[in-house]
This record gives sequence, C-alpha cells and structure tokens, in this order.
Amino acid sequence: MISPRSILRLLTALLVCMPVFSCQGNASPDESGDGKVTITMHKNSVGAESRTMEVAKGTVPGREPNWPAVYEDHVMTGWYRDKECTVPFDFFTDVVDENIEIYMGWGPELILTDKGKVARVTGKTQGADVSLVNPNRTDERWNVGGTDLGIIWEMASGEYGVLFGDSYGSDFRPSGGGPGGAGDWRSNVLGFSESTDFSKGLVFSDMYHEPLNTNRAAPVIVRENYFAFTYIPTAAISLDGKEYMHYMYWEVGDRSHDNQVYSSYVVSENSGRSWSSSCKGKIQFDKDSYFGMVALATKPGDEYCYMMGARTGAGYRKSTARLARFKYQDVLDKSKYEFWNSSRGMWIQGDETKATDVLDGTVGEMSLMYFEQYDRWVAMYFDSAAYAICYRTAARITGPWSMEHAICRGSDSRYSQLYGSYIHPACAKADWKSNEVYWTISLWQPYNVFLMKAEASLKK
Repeated sequence: MISPRSILRLLTALLVCMPVFSCQGNASPDESGDGKVTITMHKNSVGAESRTMEVAKGTVPGREPNWPAVYEDHVMTGWYRDKECTVPFDFFTDVVDENIEIYMGWGPELILTDKGKVARVTGKTQGADVSLVNPNRTDERWNVGGTDLGIIWEMASGEYGVLFGDSYGSDFRPSGGGPGGAGDWRSNVLGFSESTDFSKGLVFSDMYHEPLNTNRAAPVIVRENYFAFTYIPTAAISLDGKEYMHYMYWEVGDRSHDNQVYSSYVVSENSGRSWSSSCKGKIQFDKDSYFGMVALATKPGDEYCYMMGARTGAGYRKSTARLARFKYQDVLDKSKYEFWNSSRGMWIQGDETKATDVLDGTVGEMSLMYFEQYDRWVAMYFDSAAYAICYRTAARITGPWSMEHAICRGSDSRYSQLYGSYIHPACAKADWKSNEVYWTISLWQPYNVFLMKAEASLKK
C-alpha cells in the first residue's frame, strides 16, 4: 500500500513536469479562459496604423472604434474581413467568435458640379429669369405668387410631393424679397408632380386644394394662431404606405412664445390628398432639440429611416447636424428612436441628448439622399456662414463625412440671397440613367423656387 507521503511526492513530480500555459502572447480566448476575442483593425492602403479592441466571444460588438478616417479625396467605404475589401464586416450585426483582422476600405469622393438654373418652379415669369421655362404658373393656376423651400419626396403612389413654406397670393410682388404685404398668406402648400423629364422643368399635375376651390392651393396645416406662428415644413418621407411631413411650429410675431416653439409630424394615408395632425400628441421635439429642422431618408434594403437634424430657435442656421434613426413602424414613438454617438461609436436609444455632431459648421435647411448608383450618401444644406449651398458625402450614414464643398454661392449674382436646397429623389435611384442631379433652390429677393441642375462624378 502506498503511503500518503508517497502519493504527495508523485503528484508534485507530475506538476513539475507538466507544460505551463501562459495567458500572454498568442493564446486563444479558449486557452486564456477570459471569454474575450480580439479584433485587429488596419487602416489598409492609406496607412500602416493598426489598432485592437476586445469584445466578448460570440457577441456582436455593437460599437465602432472612434478612429478618425478622412484621407485627402477619399472616403471610408466601410470595414472588411479581407485586405482586398470584398467581404464586409459590420460592427452592429456580425457575431465575432474568434480573433479576427479587419481592414478599412476606401473609395473616391462623389463630386457635384453646378450647371445652373433649369426652370422656375413657382410664381410668375418676371425679373432676371424671364428666359427660364415656367411650366406651372402657380400664380395663375393656384394663387401662389410667392413661396419658398420646395422639399421633394416620392410618395407611395409613385408621384412626387413638393412642399413649400410660407406662401402668398398672386398679388405678391418682390420688394426686398420674402414675406411682405401680399394677400392670402398660407403657412405651407403642396404640389404633386409625375414627370421626370426635367428639360421641361419640375412640372406639377396639381396642387393640394379644397374640394370646391381647385384654383387655390390650400395649406396642409391651417394655422391655429394666425398672427403669431407659422407651420413650416422641413422634410417628408413615405413609410409603409403613409406620408409623413415633419414641420416646425415657428414664431413670426413680435411677442415671445418660446415655450410654444416645437416640431412634430402630420400624416396622410391617401398620398397627400388629406392630412391629420394627430401625430402631435404622440411625438414632439422642443425648441432646443437638434431635430427641430430635419432631413429624412431611407436606403433600399435597410430597415431604418434616417433623420439628420439641426437646431431651430436660437440655433437656427447656426447649428451643427446630428443623426437619428428609427424603424418605419416606430416613426411616431420617440422612445424607440436611436441617436448616433460618434465618441462611443454606437446608437443610443431613447435619449436625444446623447446624439453627437456628424456635420460640423453651420447647417440650415437640408436634404439627405442615398445615391444608389454611386453607393454614397449626400447631405445638401444652406451654410449661412459661408453664404452658400454646400454638400458633403459619405459611404456610410454615420460617416466619416467628407469636407464641405460649395455647389453655389450667394456672391454669384445668379444666386444672390440663396437658401434651401432639396434633391429630387428620382436622380438618386439605381435606374437613373444619367449623371445629372436636379434639386431646388430658394431665392429670397424674388421669394420663389427654382429648379437647378448639377453633374455628379466620382473623383479620380
């Protein structure tokens, strides 16, 4: 029989002879027993820099590294599992089961080049633009002599809706521009368009009107307080067969009503032929929100609608832009909105104060569009500091976004007192067989809207 002391000596000898496994160096997560895996990230062709991050094995990372990624005339197109950038990696959907290496992909920047005015969209033919085609003559047909904005979206019917801001009757005369002494002031009006032959202009088939008065464009939202406030549309989108118009309730009187300034939605279930203001009781953004003035956009195959926003109130046209997203069915449930936080590299649900800047500078009225044929996002906006219509591009909605480019400036006599900039969504579709991009601009002096043309190209 072996004594206990002999057994102890035998065990000690065995332990001395066993190999030692270290948690350092190249040990796998299974060997280390810490349940972590490492993602090694390479900047790829634009630099040799690499970084690492650890995540729990078998999980989706759910966040991206806060790693600046701007390189001359290129934009980051995403993360990939191979150095040739053919197999995408997504921090928000891909499960990581083992140590992996991923690579930044890079592509050329999308450039827009101004090609001038194409047509007058609203008002009568007059002034410096008498040579432009004017297919709508809104002053004669719908009693709209002066207006602005021209926000365009594709409706469920296949038509295009075109929203305008404060609008005045056919007696409107440019006199310093903007709202003046003209009659029949309406906070917002809506046009319907079917044609995409833009050589003939942005042609309306009709405007939203009252059943018994087809010759007067009616407001989508009728003002509650005629003298103090106005309802200004900022964006519109079609989701699950319904049309949603985002608007800001804006003070125009001399008295201060800051506690009443807000933004919300109205909705139409019949392609813009009637509208309900029931959304206000479900969702609202206050005067200090970065989503008081927004752009709305979707991407084919993506389950989210994206909202890029800027401040109104004291921040109007002095704001940076921030980003939110929501699933189509959650458009009226603010608690389910997710806000992009770039410093943490993640979407944060239900707390808009966690949103961080995606566009710096000064962002005014804006449009956001995903161009399918170029696989690029474009944000176009009025920059009051630069006094120009500017744009930035990105391969991913969260960025990194390109540097700011001016497509046209107010210092150019053709575009003096410019603002507003809204891309026509037909030009962003995969089946758009042209590099031409059409968009609307507002000019304060004539206080009317014009159709513009640009040419798109990927920088070589």
